Amino acid sequence: MNKSYYITFLFVVFAQLSQAQSSKVLVRILDFSYNPVPTASVKVMENNQELVTDKNGRVELEFTEFKPYTLLIRYNNESYEEKLSFNGLKQYTVYIGNKHHLLDEITVSASMKFAEKQTNTVGKVEQKNLETSQTYNIIPSELLKERSVTDMKGALLAAPGIANVTNGLGAGGFTVIARMRGFSTGAGSLRNGYRTSTTTMADLANIEAIEVIKGPAGTLFGSSTEISYGGMINLVTKKPKPYTFGDVSLSYGAYDLSRLTLDFNTPVNDSKTVLFRVNGAFQRGKTFQDFGLDNTTFIAPALRFLVNDRLTLNIEAELSQNERNMIAVGYLPKGFNSLKDFNWDVKKSFSSNDLIMKSNVLNMLATADYKISDHWNSQTVVSSANTSNKSDYLFVVPLTQDTIGRRIMRIPSHFVSTSLQQNFVGTYTGENWRNKILIGVDYNNDKYLTTRKMLNFYDKVDRFGTTPTINMSKVETMFGSAAESEINTKFQTYGVYLSNVFSLNNRLHLNAGLRMDRYKNLVSDFEETYFSPKFGAVYEVLSDQISLFGNYTNGFNNGYLMIESVQFNAATIKPQEANQYEFGFKYELFNKKLHGNASYYSINVKNVPFSVVAENGKTSTVQNGKRLSRGFEFDLTANPFAGFHLILGYGYNDSKFTEGDEKTIGNRPQGTPFNVGNFWTSYSIQSGGLKGFGLGIGGNYSDGFYGDDFNTFKMPGYFLLDANVFYERDQFRVSLKGNNLTNVHYMTTNFWLYAQPTRTILGTVSYRF
Repeated sequence: MNKSYYITFLFVVFAQLSQAQSSKVLVRILDFSYNPVPTASVKVMENNQELVTDKNGRVELEFTEFKPYTLLIRYNNESYEEKLSFNGLKQYTVYIGNKHHLLDEITVSASMKFAEKQTNTVGKVEQKNLETSQTYNIIPSELLKERSVTDMKGALLAAPGIANVTNGLGAGGFTVIARMRGFSTGAGSLRNGYRTSTTTMADLANIEAIEVIKGPAGTLFGSSTEISYGGMINLVTKKPKPYTFGDVSLSYGAYDLSRLTLDFNTPVNDSKTVLFRVNGAFQRGKTFQDFGLDNTTFIAPALRFLVNDRLTLNIEAELSQNERNMIAVGYLPKGFNSLKDFNWDVKKSFSSNDLIMKSNVLNMLATADYKISDHWNSQTVVSSANTSNKSDYLFVVPLTQDTIGRRIMRIPSHFVSTSLQQNFVGTYTGENWRNKILIGVDYNNDKYLTTRKMLNFYDKVDRFGTTPTINMSKVETMFGSAAESEINTKFQTYGVYLSNVFSLNNRLHLNAGLRMDRYKNLVSDFEETYFSPKFGAVYEVLSDQISLFGNYTNGFNNGYLMIESVQFNAATIKPQEANQYEFGFKYELFNKKLHGNASYYSINVKNVPFSVVAENGKTSTVQNGKRLSRGFEFDLTANPFAGFHLILGYGYNDSKFTEGDEKTIGNRPQGTPFNVGNFWTSYSIQSGGLKGFGLGIGGNYSDGFYGDDFNTFKMPGYFLLDANVFYERDQFRVSLKGNNLTNVHYMTTNFWLYAQPTRTILGTVSYRF
């Protein structure tokens, strides 16, 4: 035999021995929420190995060949059969459970799909709804899909107590503002429970749920510069899952609206420890007015790395380009006390499709979850938001009953927000008690640079006649000689917070927290420290069914907005603060087929700033104003039988200025109606030839409200009626949605007035794969 023969022979023998040699492999059993499955029986069908997983869901198996193996997993009286293709890796991850949100049978989810109401955002620790002393509502993606909602304004109208939802005037016009408990709050400043910039509005294509958390929340979330005294809106983004699926939707509707969305998810590697998901949206359309655009290009990739049974990494990004008009209407001229009497035509924009705003947004979020021990977990969060806007606003100012002035403002802006957060959560349990403690620190750095030019007025036109076209060459010429002002804002905040939740006998739940917040304005060298406490108590009258709750929560504004005021002495600035007392009850009855909240609240705000004009004409800002906001809220969700569900919401708010400007004492703040309500009900047929066919109908009601804090004119109330007809079968869904079917002409307000859409029709076709 020659040398080459011996080498070949030895290689073959070695390969055979390698194949026959046993390989020990670590297999992790997780559920579809990435929780370990302990004490599960795992049997390898090909060689009859049978072991039980440890407390971390791990089991060590032996394989001798590179081939597929069948695992029979038994847990909680359920059996799961999973294929594992052994290719030499030392670690594999297997997922068991029910992928309920992907099942094609409507009957599986129709009766319970709005029943889950659990969030880790309210207290930054895991708590059940009935254990939480604060009121919150969750708008799931299933409800948004059923209602064929495509924008954030329409989504927020599904929550009780929400009023006056409109696009915000500031931040380039790319925020959404709503009234909650009498106060203005923005949607978008919280992502997955973590702070980001208010200017980085997410597209609904990447939203898994919207959490509406009521009342001030300064203890855990910091300054009310970003979070309102009335509450906060947290956007929960879609996360990668350990299986492959996709969803494509195409919508077409009134005013040439075309919208395409994509949701695709897949594991990246065979061991399913690297998961990838991407969501995207492409939208082009006009608006209900004679001029107006609403264009969006959006993509949101996300990666999840299950590094080991202790460490999980998540990386998310959102990139978007937006283009739309921003048209704000000024207050009514003297002599008119009602918008209805003024006979305003909401379909007339007085604008041009050349006068638009453009926005480029990049959001990034990275989290690291690490299990330190059986009792302690760590979460590290880094987020960055970067928005560049090129915005041309049109302000339509009524001068007389017949004449309006067209004011144009050019406000290019750049917003950069960076946040770091570190949380440690400890959980300890005894025979009849449980204690959860949160220790956290955060750091925020914000930079806002805007420049402003104003044409006051570009021209004056007859509001009943033919409106002259806005000449952009003339606009550019006028802006060339217009005065320019600049606002450069840089500030940092450092926060340290502590929160504890103690539960006794699974009935009594007590919580307390405290935050120390340090604010520093890098432009004015102004610094301020504030302490924000919170307390709460819950008692479950019927375990897991009915609970009574009460809370005291605090919120604050650290003075950033007041520093920008003209002739304000920064040395005298005091933190503006809000204190809320709330009590009520929560219920989850009949296996969660009936659940909801009812609560009464009282919010007192002090150190409210307002302007004073002296005899010499000088304007100064003083800070001894006070506001009081009291109210009642109620919501109910019922799923009494498969295919039918009902959602009801109601909010009453009595809000007024109690001290401060003599012109506003006793007045209601602008944009705050006494009564608001919403409902949605639908039914889908569960069997027979029409199985999958369904109908939904809903609406929103608002009282009339004042258009300004001086209560000089009133906006009419309105009732909006929507309906949706849909057919869903297997992987296919088609729907036809009508919004504002009674064609109500109405406006909302956020310091200026904003015309809202009239009747619109939208058709959508979706395919899941």
